[in-house]
Amino acid sequence: MRHVLAKCIIILTLLFPAILLQAEEKELTVPKGGNLSSLLKNEDIPGQQIVEATRALSAHYNLKHIYPNQKILIKVESEPEVRLMEMRLSSDFDEDIVVKYNGYTYESFPEKLSLKMVPIAAEGTIESSFYNDMAAAGVAGSKIMELFRIFSFDVDFQRDIRKGDTFKVLYYDFMKDDGTVAKHGPIAFASLKTNFADINLYGFVTDSNEYDYYNAEGKSVRKTLLKTPVANARISSSYGKRTNPVYGYESFHKGLDFAAPINTPILASGSGTVELAGWFDIYGNCIILRHSNGYKTLYGHMNAYGKGIRKGVRVKQGQVIGYIGTTGMSTGPHLHYEVIFNDVKINPASVKSPPERNLTKAELERFAKRKAQVDELFENLKKKD
Repeated sequence: MRHVLAKCIIILTLLFPAILLQAEEKELTVPKGGNLSSLLKNEDIPGQQIVEATRALSAHYNLKHIYPNQKILIKVESEPEVRLMEMRLSSDFDEDIVVKYNGYTYESFPEKLSLKMVPIAAEGTIESSFYNDMAAAGVAGSKIMELFRIFSFDVDFQRDIRKGDTFKVLYYDFMKDDGTVAKHGPIAFASLKTNFADINLYGFVTDSNEYDYYNAEGKSVRKTLLKTPVANARISSSYGKRTNPVYGYESFHKGLDFAAPINTPILASGSGTVELAGWFDIYGNCIILRHSNGYKTLYGHMNAYGKGIRKGVRVKQGQVIGYIGTTGMSTGPHLHYEVIFNDVKINPASVKSPPERNLTKAELERFAKRKAQVDELFENLKKKD
């Protein structure tokens, strides 16, 4: 009986190796300058298997899109010979592309992931900086930058933020079954209390299926222009009379200067059309955007332009249009920023643009219910902490 059982095991092992042999699972990381073939070769996968597996993968995934630090999961059997049994990589936050050996050849297919939306609540006090203290409270970096853009409609981050200011935020994470985050989801609620403002905003889907942010009264927080086009910068020169830093005489400074390290991203203050993208006299590398309602904005002394930025291109509010530099007549890395209204250069700090959109009566009713749900959810989550 024992000999018969042994023979059965041998036969099954030869016919169905994937069933009885445990494949070793590994997570590989694509190195800088590397590719998938070399990555698999380093794991001693036979060359013919690499050719067949990558060919199968290419049916659902462009191999040119593989990037440095991308994670590749593989399953490999080492007995009776080395065999790549499975390969998996992410094609989207909710989808993997899977390559499997079926006993004869390799086949590939997309596999939708089972994701859960998990609410994430955080609150804290500003001690060092808006970014650092939010990060310390557990807020994801991408969400902090999104909050910076949203709050920038009402908050001058160079003047208004002080030690002791408080914040609250509620957003959603899309979680995989293994507990890892597939994607950071939308912001449902955020609050920022300073000596100058008490801002509460809520994410809401309108009847036209657009997700945007509104204050507690249902008025859009989005305005024609942002107050601050650069994150984590300081105002090094204000609008008005000053001593010219290059020539030493008194002159009228018709903009704001934001000092920040070289290549700090510069954001479009508002949606509009690129009127100029090139060298412009004392401003060096410069961009001028034409907005609605008679507004224009100017961005000077840039080190480089954002991807695709050229004359005639439409840009969205908050889009990266360039990077801090010191070109033109400049004494150090900074952004010279101007606001022009009806061809007159005005003080950017004094601009009070109206909300872009308010909710309809029917939308306001839905918004009120959603706001109540979000407020209750935030309080319940903080009670559990």
